[in-house]
Amino acid sequence: MPTTRIPVTSGPSKADLLRVVTNPDDNLHALFGTPDGMIEAHIEAIEEIGVDGVDFTVWGHLASTDLRGAVFTGVYNCEARTGRLALKTVGH
Repeated sequence: MPTTRIPVTSGPSKADLLRVVTNPDDNLHALFGTPDGMIEAHIEAIEEIGVDGVDFTVWGHLASTDLRGAVFTGVYNCEARTGRLALKTVGH
């Protein structure tokens, strides 16, 4: 599977990120700004990196764009609201 890396230039606050991941039955999505526009993502899990409470590893899949369904692992900083997503694109 090819990997696509997408820089995140803006994204959810920590409270919004936690709300998305802790309410899976509500079908909530996180919105991430990228150089190519906004993408919607379903976040399945997060893990804090370090001890400052603002850096996270995130796992999920895209819910919008032509990459819909692509599974990703990413790093995201809730304070700067920036990061990057590494997508494993779904073969057709």
